[in-house]
Amino acid sequence: MNNISQKSFNELSEELFVFLDDSILSIRRMLEQLTELRAAVIRRDEKTLRLMSEEMPELASQRVGMRERQQRLCEAFARLLHCRAENVNVSYLARFLEPEKGRELKVKQRALQDLAARLSAEHKATEQLLRECERLNRMMLNGIVGSANHTLTYGRAGQVRRELYRAMMSTRI
Repeated sequence: MNNISQKSFNELSEELFVFLDDSILSIRRMLEQLTELRAAVIRRDEKTLRLMSEEMPELASQRVGMRERQQRLCEAFARLLHCRAENVNVSYLARFLEPEKGRELKVKQRALQDLAARLSAEHKATEQLLRECERLNRMMLNGIVGSANHTLTYGRAGQVRRELYRAMMSTRI
């Protein structure tokens, strides 16, 4: 690389380091949010769940912004290194950095990989909790309203009566 490209590469590298730090913070925030979500569901904390629901659009736009920022960085490095943007990744870029900066980049890469693996596990745990809540809610609702083809009712003397195709509670409005 000539002096101008080396200078441009160094500037882009600094921008990359800032982006990676921001990505690490973003993933940590997502982990905290998943933990908070699970806790709110378990505690049945409607206020927290409502607040989290209201924050979702902003968080989604932040994630889109991060993806766009990553894409712009990849395209800028690709132009500078005369390769395709799809070929640009942290391991590839580390080869062009000074050894100390390359090691620093590898440390950030490992941190991101660890956080991404943890995020995946936390996401699966949250999804499992929500699916179980859905299953329990469906069971309770079926017990109150009745399933599609039968309902249990009790007569005056306490005997169980099965009434097909009639809900215990009318759901018509």
